[in-house]
Amino acid sequence: MKPLTRRNFLRTSGIGAGFGLVGATGATRVFADTSIGTSISSNFNGTPISGGDFIWFNSIAKVQGLGSDPVTIGFISSIQFSVGGTNYVVAVPAAIVSLSPSVMLATTDFNLGQWKTAAPLSGLSGNVFLAGVTVQAPMPAGFPGGVKALKWEGMFFSLTPGLKIQWKWAAAVYHHESFNADYGALGVKPVDDNNASAYLNSDHAGTPENFTPYLVGGARGGGGSNFTGSYSGTDATIPCNADMPGTGGS
Repeated sequence: MKPLTRRNFLRTSGIGAGFGLVGATGATRVFADTSIGTSISSNFNGTPISGGDFIWFNSIAKVQGLGSDPVTIGFISSIQFSVGGTNYVVAVPAAIVSLSPSVMLATTDFNLGQWKTAAPLSGLSGNVFLAGVTVQAPMPAGFPGGVKALKWEGMFFSLTPGLKIQWKWAAAVYHHESFNADYGALGVKPVDDNNASAYLNSDHAGTPENFTPYLVGGARGGGGSNFTGSYSGTDATIPCNADMPGTGGS
């Protein structure tokens, strides 16, 4: 299977000195366009984030306009925020969400550098995991509490016409040195639904089930059992038509 097509959606930004680039080797970022892109801004709470701890940015979606045929949706995105005069651009791994009547048990995997979630086409309660990325707070200072105007922006696309996607994001903090070593080892819960995945619990989609004992307060979470952090506002968008994996995209 080919990686998710990014043609026509990415460009080199020419980011210069004073910018921190997280999770990418070059200055490539996603730009949201007012007609086909989507963007959600939100704030962190007042809890400082200790140096070395990991922020787990995670997003979820709900798809409207589904029929009886399988649907595949792609998402490419980035996160931007500023702390102490440094502007961070975080490259979020691309995501593919497949909804199919042949899927009985929802799963989320990370391979070939992208998130892949498969879920039942109908009968789900709640949302489906979309994409996630970790950011490690700098040593030793960490990040202060109250970071404002963090923006997650990107673009959805699909070959299926007539879809509408509602999505939102959250962020929680984890204190474990290996949290970002392997996204595939996080055990990300694929759906909110209590019975539609291997995780038979009420945790939100996007919960890193294998690391829940290491949750601490910060970002958009207060610790406890809020494993994803509190959600931002919701944006509704229509995916643009584009090549998907296995359809000849490059």
